[in-house]
Amino acid sequence: MKVTAALPSGVSALFFDSARQRRGLEENLVELLEGCGYGEVVLPILDYLEPYEPLLSTGARGELYRFIDRDGEQLALRADFTPMLARLLAPRLPSMELPLRFFYRGDVVRYHEERPGRQRESYQMGAELLGVEGESAEQEIFELFLSMLTTCGLPDVRVVLGFAGSLGGLATACVGDDGAADFLAAIDRRERRILQGLDGPPGKAVREVLEDGLPQDLEALGSEMAESIRAVANLREDLQHRFPEFQLNIDLAEFAGVSRPDDGFRSTSARSYYDGLLFRAYCAGGAQPVGGGGRYDSLFRSLGAKVAAVGFSLSMERVLAVPETLQRAGRLCGGVTP
Repeated sequence: MKVTAALPSGVSALFFDSARQRRGLEENLVELLEGCGYGEVVLPILDYLEPYEPLLSTGARGELYRFIDRDGEQLALRADFTPMLARLLAPRLPSMELPLRFFYRGDVVRYHEERPGRQRESYQMGAELLGVEGESAEQEIFELFLSMLTTCGLPDVRVVLGFAGSLGGLATACVGDDGAADFLAAIDRRERRILQGLDGPPGKAVREVLEDGLPQDLEALGSEMAESIRAVANLREDLQHRFPEFQLNIDLAEFAGVSRPDDGFRSTSARSYYDGLLFRAYCAGGAQPVGGGGRYDSLFRSLGAKVAAVGFSLSMERVLAVPETLQRAGRLCGGVTP
């Protein structure tokens, strides 16, 4: 067999300067995390498949690399840190002192159709906060997320905020329960054709979401959801003052495909365990987010544990694909930048 330097689609290797640049930035981020009281956890890249089956959406199941080991067990490569952490921590929580603040780093492997900027193997860094109720936890973790973006030196950062399931009631009002899932998927893809035939307040609200990210009258989302979106708006306003170099916007269409586990809608999102605040960061007009996260209390409830949980992750490949970040990383480690 002829030996070549080719690698499977969607994976890559780092040599010399590239490796030093990533490690230099990574250690700077670790210093920030540890300075904020977050301790490191190290997780395996291989796990049993069975415990995750009830937690997987159709999208997440399609991303998994699965196989049978020599003992006949179904195994999977790690595709997401958060469910693995939740599964390992849920039975241990009664003996642990809350709150828990921890971070992780390592590879995740997901099957994707080949597209620019989408790797099948990705190196992530992320942080999780467990056991702090309400808006204070969201403020802490979102501020930490923005601080990590600042440390990376990313230019032209746009951060989009939303709330899981925020458009479910509006979708039902427009097309009924049976058509709500497909309607939400169309909003997620920003298909304006769905506006055809819609009239009255629900149709007007959908049009405003597609155009401006929010309906002018938040009560069109239902009183409970309107209150949740007001809390997101307060968080956005507070952090915008602290991070004026970033553009922070609320856009409910961005997360239309993320339904809460108890909404009864089929989620179009691979990561369907979120049930509250959501956020994603984009850089310099990039089509793929460099990171994101949110609240996921229901993931622990599905595992028999009641605990407040919020967290995020950053894709180091996408962060380091930005020239300004490469230059900053090169200065951190004394390497040569392109």
